[in-house]
Amino acid sequence: MDAQVSYNSENKVKISKEALDNLLEPIPNEILVEKVAQIKGWKSKKPPIAAKQSKREYLHQHFGRNLTLGVVRELRTLREHSSISKFNWQVFFWDRSIARYFPDKIKKKFENVILEVDSMVNIDLLAVDEPSQTIFMLLEQWQKEIVADTFLSKIETKIPKYFRIYLSIKKKMLLIQERNVKATEEFIKLFETAFNVKVEELRVNAMIIREFVKTYPENLTRLVVKVPQEVSGFSGLSELTVLGEDVIKGSKGLMDRHETSPIMVGPWVGVSNSDFDLNVGKSIRVRSIKKMLSFFDLMESL
Repeated sequence: MDAQVSYNSENKVKISKEALDNLLEPIPNEILVEKVAQIKGWKSKKPPIAAKQSKREYLHQHFGRNLTLGVVRELRTLREHSSISKFNWQVFFWDRSIARYFPDKIKKKFENVILEVDSMVNIDLLAVDEPSQTIFMLLEQWQKEIVADTFLSKIETKIPKYFRIYLSIKKKMLLIQERNVKATEEFIKLFETAFNVKVEELRVNAMIIREFVKTYPENLTRLVVKVPQEVSGFSGLSELTVLGEDVIKGSKGLMDRHETSPIMVGPWVGVSNSDFDLNVGKSIRVRSIKKMLSFFDLMESL
């Protein structure tokens, strides 16, 4: 997007149509309307996006064609939050309440510890669920990289690297984007230092998968079944993956007709529905933070 942005003396930017459409594309219409109302300071007046009006046109209607850097950062953070389903997430919890820091002091506490180790990191925050005191945190680090321009010559430019985290202060849940082991470890150290807490990881296990299936049996689209050799009586087969629009219903039909079902040969080690992709010992794919908050309660109860 950098190559399609121009700056002026009033700290405003003019973004090309293509770049602005790309920025707004993942953001649902109703969320964008809420954010515009928040930025404009509207209490009750929230004009909706009109029929056949694009999100770009709606933004131009209320902010003009040149946006302030502050508005662009707000939209960029909202875009990242709306893209939660594109990333893998690790789940952690901490041991003591930090509710007294919500929401304004959260950023300040992190900035204090981050500035001691890296002055090139910016933090953006977006409160996404007041009842559970949940915050989306986007850490942005600008790094110099060698890239190729349109003429295939090598140029050095600054590229933003993003690291995404959700903090549910009330539930004491930490959701961290899975990028690499070192990045996760470094963030955990910063979190523990900033708030004087101890953090532990919650991993998906077979018991959690089984409870998930029992709790949400409808419209499961994938079920992975481990095949123990002592059950199958032969080697060479370790897992079965069952796919379909409703694998539990389909498996029951198979049992009724053929008196056999592949999902009963061993423990379940993976499952998917429209909201989740879960696998034993691995990170989680989830489509919304609200779904994740309820799933966290299930994980904690086991």
